[in-house]
Amino acid sequence: MKKIYFVAILLLVYAYGNAQDGVGLRSGVNLQKKLTKKITLNANGQLRFNGDISYLQTYLFELGGAYKISKAFDAAIYYRFVNRRKDETKEFKNRHRFYADLGYGKKFGAIKFENRLRYQHQFKDNDGVTEFDASYIRDKIEVSLDTKSKFTPYVSNDFFFQIGGTLDQLRPKVGVSYKINKKNGIDLSIFNDIDLLGTENLGPVIGLIYKLKL
Repeated sequence: MKKIYFVAILLLVYAYGNAQDGVGLRSGVNLQKKLTKKITLNANGQLRFNGDISYLQTYLFELGGAYKISKAFDAAIYYRFVNRRKDETKEFKNRHRFYADLGYGKKFGAIKFENRLRYQHQFKDNDGVTEFDASYIRDKIEVSLDTKSKFTPYVSNDFFFQIGGTLDQLRPKVGVSYKINKKNGIDLSIFNDIDLLGTENLGPVIGLIYKLKL
């Protein structure tokens, strides 16, 4: 497990040293309501800051539901509304994203392995004209450690496959979840988007998410 963390930290340090856009911040709230033993409703809001956290680049809201298929498998579907701009000099433009997930999770002693397969489809809505933006298949692999405490460290990597294209992005992440009590928690992480096509050179991003079970 220590080796995994070491590799993840090296990747993020390398990305930081080669980044042009500075450090980013993603802060938000995740609300979760369990309707039945198998169905859970989720609502998320998030603010994304860029340029060494100097300006708000994106704000978004999403709503979706998850269904527990079995002990190991679950499925989810979401709609996301996004208002985003390229930099602090540009105007915000709307985007609409729909995505569906199929998740798998299994514990091996204190280690939990998770795999999330996602299909996402996004539309731009600029000046009243809606046009296709991009479709992706994303495969996220995550390994977490049960420390028998309120802290759960984890590492993950997200693979972005553009439909009709190729694998064009990686998102390595290292983080820790902290369980305040049965209903409240905090997730702190750092990650970087690595552009495999070489068209962008993005900086590391700090993630800070508050989680509440209603």
